[in-house]
Amino acid sequence: MASADFIAGSLLRSRLTPPLVKADYLSRPRLHEALVHHPDARVVLIAAPAGFGKSSALAALAELKREQGWSVAWLSLEAGEDDPRTFWQMLIESVRQSLPHFGQDASEFLDNTISVPVAALVESLIMDLHHSEQPLLLVVDDLHVITDKATLDGLARLVQFAPAGVQLAFGSRELPPMPLATWRARHWMIELGQDDLRLSQEETRSYLKRHGGELDDKLLGKLTQQTEGWMVGVHLAGLWLGSEQAKGREVKALPEQEGMADYLLASVFEQLPADLQEAVLALSVASQINGDLANTLTGRTDGQALLEDLEAKQLFFVPLDRERHWYRFHHLFADFARKRLQSQNLKRFRQLHFNASLWFTNHHMQNLAIEHACQADDPELLAALVNACGLELINRGQLNLLYRWRLNVPDAIAQQYPILVLADVWTQAASMALPEANRLLDQLLKRWGDGQEQPWSEEFLAVQAVRGVIALQKDDLQTCISLARTVAKQMGRSNSFLEAAIVLCGGFAACVMGWLEQGQQLLQLAQQQVPFLKGNFLAMQMGNLQMFLELERGRLGQARHLANQLREQYTPWFGADSKALILPAISQSLVAYEQLELDGLSNRLCWALANIDVINPIDLYARGTLCMARVQRLAGKDKEALQTLAQMQSSASRAQAWRFFSLALAEELALLLQDGNAETLRKVEQRFKTTEWAKMAERYSAAPYNPVVWSQGLTQVRLHQARSHFSEALHEITRLRGLLLPGWHGLQRLRLDLLAAVSYQALGYRDRAHNLLVQTLVQSEKEGLRSIFIEEGLAVRDLLRELESNERQPALQSFIRGLLSFWATEEDTTSAEQVQEMLTEREREVVVLAAQGMSNEQIGQQLDLALGTVKWHLHNIYEKLRVRNRTQAIRRARELSLL
Repeated sequence: MASADFIAGSLLRSRLTPPLVKADYLSRPRLHEALVHHPDARVVLIAAPAGFGKSSALAALAELKREQGWSVAWLSLEAGEDDPRTFWQMLIESVRQSLPHFGQDASEFLDNTISVPVAALVESLIMDLHHSEQPLLLVVDDLHVITDKATLDGLARLVQFAPAGVQLAFGSRELPPMPLATWRARHWMIELGQDDLRLSQEETRSYLKRHGGELDDKLLGKLTQQTEGWMVGVHLAGLWLGSEQAKGREVKALPEQEGMADYLLASVFEQLPADLQEAVLALSVASQINGDLANTLTGRTDGQALLEDLEAKQLFFVPLDRERHWYRFHHLFADFARKRLQSQNLKRFRQLHFNASLWFTNHHMQNLAIEHACQADDPELLAALVNACGLELINRGQLNLLYRWRLNVPDAIAQQYPILVLADVWTQAASMALPEANRLLDQLLKRWGDGQEQPWSEEFLAVQAVRGVIALQKDDLQTCISLARTVAKQMGRSNSFLEAAIVLCGGFAACVMGWLEQGQQLLQLAQQQVPFLKGNFLAMQMGNLQMFLELERGRLGQARHLANQLREQYTPWFGADSKALILPAISQSLVAYEQLELDGLSNRLCWALANIDVINPIDLYARGTLCMARVQRLAGKDKEALQTLAQMQSSASRAQAWRFFSLALAEELALLLQDGNAETLRKVEQRFKTTEWAKMAERYSAAPYNPVVWSQGLTQVRLHQARSHFSEALHEITRLRGLLLPGWHGLQRLRLDLLAAVSYQALGYRDRAHNLLVQTLVQSEKEGLRSIFIEEGLAVRDLLRELESNERQPALQSFIRGLLSFWATEEDTTSAEQVQEMLTEREREVVVLAAQGMSNEQIGQQLDLALGTVKWHLHNIYEKLRVRNRTQAIRRARELSLL
């Protein structure tokens, strides 16, 4: 075991060690000149096709920097390493070879996040670099392997914000999709391409001479023309030339240019003894080779000596570490040998990959073992290997690797391995009906026991965690609660991450259903697991759910405080655009909407609702969708709001989440009632009567609070008021008060008080109406709550206007005036023509672009204005249109037909 761990560690070290600079290395004068003239360059980019000597040039650069007293971190990438988690873990480890404490915080939250928080991770690494005074060269070779945009953006951010004394160097077969133009313009980059790496005719002559081969000027010119200074081509020609001259033959001609590389590779290969040819073919299947693996692949016992002999023969075989434990072939030669082996003996090709897979398995290098199993075309072996390490991948959030390998296993075989079936569940459950998803999970659970043993195994617990997340997504809250109760009894005896996730889901579900004490106990139990978790994902979600529950209580001030804390604490960890922040973004948007802080709210909601996180409770997504409809309604986009609500009803119906179907329906009918049209009122009443409220409410009959009954009753109140049946409305309001739970549903209580004030005013009880309205205003002003006043329409506006003239409390009077500013006043008879004259041409351009959804920065770019100038124009627009913010300005502009 210790030996296997040492070998695995030595392979990793070889990937993090600069290759040795050979004695016959041809220096690159262009690179050295650039380093002299631009010593403060932040990045060195060497981009050229395979075989131009990029790695050698980078190794020489590393050697030069080391001689100058710099620390050097080196990372060589291999095909298939586009996984962000693998890349950043290896990069951190490479820097730790020189800076031992580098990336400790970043490594911790890499362990437990569901998706890699690249932006936040990079910020943490930049902070670590600023804390170090040691100059550092960080080399990433074969950067073309990386295609993940977030990873490339993270590297670009390193270039931009790393401190002085940190230089990054990239080797790539192509220009990476990074801000190269900006780096060039700011003189941050030293850039070498294939033209800079080509060997001149004299350099070619010198290189051939070193390797025992010479050509006359004519043939040398022809070789230079054919190879175009390509280093590998010249090296191949040197090997071929040396062998020809060693045989006493005079070279009078060169191979034709077409297929020259393949011809030269074949010529060099075929000059080897037969036993060495067989060894090279066998070794070529592995991307990294040591002596013991060489013995396994070739059947020999002198593996280490064989590797050293290949290096001595300069057969494109290079050491990966200074101790010469690990080697690799040059990519071109390896590809040539693999293709030759595959075409000659496909059975042997697969058997060698099978043997390599077993070797890497025995030495605890699972990823390499699995990659070789894929090439061996042995789905049974592949399935067994993936199944063995699958739970670890799930716990680390590396589902992308699990999915990729799963695609190589036929369904009939995959069904025999629980982890592979679990991977299928993750991909299928979102589109499945709840019973179908549960049946699939039940079948999977049978393979890991009956649940009677305590504690549950990690495999059994992992399936139950999936069940809890799916139940939370599909509104099966009772299942969440039951699972959480069971896990709570064995807390701390299995995987902390899985236990905390299940209990967290159950605690949230219990609170939403009205079992407040039980829900809070479960949430506190989940919170106790935080010290045992290395990452921040679950801790952040716990804070987010607490914020959501404060919102349910009606404590907007506390919810806003928690929102600010979450933003400050976790955005640096995960990055502003990380999917890990989707749920907090929705909760923060709900708080912002209730306080009518609408600037940028629509864009934030659109982003959050367009993405799906692994833990995606239907409560937050449904409330976010409802919030989007309300924002659209306030912006005067009634058709879009109705469409959003229709989509919400459709989704809720498919999931049988009737509490959200009824909530969306109630919102739709409330919007239609604002019309005041008799025909619309008749249609609303008809829709209300034909809705099966009682049937939908049955699902929640056992809970302390029935959300369907609430939505039905609230709609009934609004219908009574629309029909001027205000006494009936007050009776229904009294009944609804009895549904609400003590210490909970604060916003609902205030809404009922507001509706009651409207009814009392209509019945002539002005004092009672005003007292109730003042009471509602005082509590709302304390929490910053504004939304309910605007949502309940013109009757509330008229009440506020009447109260404004009599109110003597300055704070409350200011709050009332702020609410009234959301409505266009009857006294404001400014015509569209007058407003057109009031607004300058530039202001009209700004308001049109704002209505198109552009941010201030985008407007500035479009009109070539500074950000401060855009804000100044918007301020003038607000003043002239008599509004308070962007949303009101757009709505007012539409009312005046300015758009």
